[in-house]
Amino acid sequence: MKKLYLLLLLCFMGGCSEASFPAIPSDTDFVASLNTLGGSIDFISDEAKIVESWELEEAYTGFALVTDNLLLVYGYTVEKAALIELSSGKQVASMDVGEGTTNAYVYEEMIYIANGLNNTVSLYNTEGEMLKTQSTGNYPMAMISNGKQMYVVNFKDEFLSVFTMELEEVDEWLIPTSSHGLFIQDDELWLGGHGAGSSPNRSIKRIDIETGELIGEIEAPLMPINMARAANGHVFIVSHGSSTVYEISETGEALNTLKAGANPFWISSFKDSMVLAGYDDHQIYFIQSGEITKQIQVGKGPFQLIVREVE
Repeated sequence: MKKLYLLLLLCFMGGCSEASFPAIPSDTDFVASLNTLGGSIDFISDEAKIVESWELEEAYTGFALVTDNLLLVYGYTVEKAALIELSSGKQVASMDVGEGTTNAYVYEEMIYIANGLNNTVSLYNTEGEMLKTQSTGNYPMAMISNGKQMYVVNFKDEFLSVFTMELEEVDEWLIPTSSHGLFIQDDELWLGGHGAGSSPNRSIKRIDIETGELIGEIEAPLMPINMARAANGHVFIVSHGSSTVYEISETGEALNTLKAGANPFWISSFKDSMVLAGYDDHQIYFIQSGEITKQIQVGKGPFQLIVREVE
């Protein structure tokens, strides 16, 4: 009996105390919404039905798919990021990232973590082992890669950091402060942002991806901060300051405009729809051909979306 008590105590103090969640079947397509005000993740089908919901015990502020079956969750005030196996709902690894995580980016199962307290970007493998850390500008957030170089926006600074995929420093490009949101379109890097003070940003900056030179702008008022490509190749831009979605051609011409959501921060492509997260009204909107076709209420504060489409 004494041995059993000791075993149970060790289990409680160790791995058995880690949270587990309802499993997500491996053949299930979904768009998942991280709801930061309510502390939950909702997994949603293309029929706008909630497949499963996870109640989170930590104050997670972001997530990313590392593989089709491995989900990374992290938070600005949370010292450890968690790697969760979707098919079992169990945590399989943790990453000692420290407080201050502002964003995570995954490229070919390598995980890049931006830290706004330490002003660094760190590279991890899928076992949670840190491989490299590199200094950045003030408050790194948005990250994107073309497979050759990593581009990191320093939100509270006036330059974008350019690194190799191994986080060797390559260059710094001048950008407006409070920039946020990155998208790669052919040989261009599209950059959004909030703007600063009494001068909110009203456009997407088109930057030569090799030289860092500004080659044009796309009007998208007010505060365009997120972009995603639709199945037809068009680019959708979310301007959260005006709760507006802009549909843009591959060459930057405005095609459609739609008022949708209350204070939206994120848009993703899922099946034949674009899916928008309304942060203040706690709604997820499915958009096709410039119209809202479906919507569903989720947990409070849907802030970020990720998509899994099983081939």
